[in-house]
Amino acid sequence: MKPARRLPTLTLFLLMLLPALTPARAENADVLVVGGAIITVDPQEPEAEAMLIRNGRIIAVGARTELERAYPNARRHDLHGRTVMPGVIDSHAHSYQLGQDRRKAVLNGTRTVDEMVARLKAFYPHPAPGEWLVGAGWDEGMWASLGYPDRAALDKAFPHNPVRLESLHGFAGFYNASALEVAGINAATPNPTVGQILRRPDGKPTGVLLTLAQQLVNARVPGETLAEMKKNIITGLTALAQVGVTSVHEAGIPRERVAAFRELATAGRLPIRVYGMLDGNDAELMKEWFARGPLIDPQAWLTIRAVKIYYDGSLGSRTALLAQPYADQPEAANMTERIAPALVASLAARALTHGFQLATHAIGDEANNRILNIYGTALAAHPTTDHRWRIEHAQVVLPDYYARAATLGVISSMQSSHAVGDSKWAEERLGPTRIKYAYAWRRVLDAGGHLLINSDLPGEPWEPMQTLYFAVTRKPLAGGTAVGWYADRALSVDEAISAMTLAGAYAAFQEQQLGSLTPGKFADFIELDRDPRKLPPDDLKSIRVLRTWIAGKIVTHSAACCSSGAISHGT
Repeated sequence: MKPARRLPTLTLFLLMLLPALTPARAENADVLVVGGAIITVDPQEPEAEAMLIRNGRIIAVGARTELERAYPNARRHDLHGRTVMPGVIDSHAHSYQLGQDRRKAVLNGTRTVDEMVARLKAFYPHPAPGEWLVGAGWDEGMWASLGYPDRAALDKAFPHNPVRLESLHGFAGFYNASALEVAGINAATPNPTVGQILRRPDGKPTGVLLTLAQQLVNARVPGETLAEMKKNIITGLTALAQVGVTSVHEAGIPRERVAAFRELATAGRLPIRVYGMLDGNDAELMKEWFARGPLIDPQAWLTIRAVKIYYDGSLGSRTALLAQPYADQPEAANMTERIAPALVASLAARALTHGFQLATHAIGDEANNRILNIYGTALAAHPTTDHRWRIEHAQVVLPDYYARAATLGVISSMQSSHAVGDSKWAEERLGPTRIKYAYAWRRVLDAGGHLLINSDLPGEPWEPMQTLYFAVTRKPLAGGTAVGWYADRALSVDEAISAMTLAGAYAAFQEQQLGSLTPGKFADFIELDRDPRKLPPDDLKSIRVLRTWIAGKIVTHSAACCSSGAISHGT
């Protein structure tokens, strides 16, 4: 470890005065973290030997000897060689669905309908007649390449139960005959304006519904109670805390869930911090929130000041909006525009007027081009120096995207797992030219733009150390390749960590509170069993998160670490 930078004399003098100026009970609450590397992600002091915490905030970072001298009565938390870094800010996630999925059959990795049936039977051994059977995680990208499944085996296995199987990224659903019957879908049912009912040669539905066609069935599924919603939220957020996420940007909160998040926040029951992004496609929801204005919590437990718009579909399901036809199966594409550009422009203008951040889901190059055009027009009409607008995913873009986004101050919110997961088929979809500008996180930084790296969970592997590994190596978890997929677009470890912490705080207007281990900020950090800066890149995925701290308190710890009571009194 390189020596920590010495504290300036005046700063050290003031720090030494603090114990005398602070009531004894506050001093007794001081905790001094020592005994390991502290990665601060603070450009002014990137690494430290010690960190002093008081009342949930960081008071000082610096050399161990100096802080021990300044705070002789502080309780010690000895890292025993472990490494500390800021808590991960997962800046695009669906924690509610993560919690919800814990009560669904897991279909990740299934390659046949028979495998799906087996998973469902194991999860629902004795379903009551009429009970909805729900699974999630089948990979629509893989199935789109191989040929989408047919419901015949589902119909035979579950003749008395409607079956709803959600895809990995949410852009396709797979249903049996009973579920289609509930929704009244048959050979004569027309495709909705946005979406597609896949059909057999005789016109009967195969059971696969793309994008908004899923709503024809999903709208008939019994809704969840407020108590069930709260349970899903707590389950999802707790799972995130266990792997080192201390703050999440919840992408696209629908109307019915807003109350659940707010009630949990009011009751002090949110396990981690939440930055809420409202479902911008819901006109009534936006009318309500534009009238009331943002919800900004000084303690950052629940902030709602962003609008998330869903513009196009996904590359895997061939519903992303491309400037040119798909390279592999253009006849199978169902390019989707989920909201009219005029409505996006209206939302952009109102967001600026009412103090909301705008974040737009855009996957295809034409979708990203149109959104940048809309952003540019709105910002020119309503000049502001600090809008921090975002494009979520920015997967496939035109060559000029990176320079344009940087010039406009638009944040590119990207997912390292998507590049690795999609690498099996993305080049076939796009061809050799367009792929050069796709999934290119490095180009964002090289152009001087703002970059977020996040998970978009649930879906591809989403735990933070996996996200870090993907960002640095561009390799699958199983390895097997010497060089990552288009490895020249990878990030360094330091760049990836910053994009997963401080950049996330900036994207939520919270960089004065979160994102780095800097005096004055909340003491949100994690303990790792190894230092990611000193490992071979292929080992990053195996780093273990041993403890998660939020506001200076241990909220979860690994049994592999030690007991949670490892804080000792100083001498």
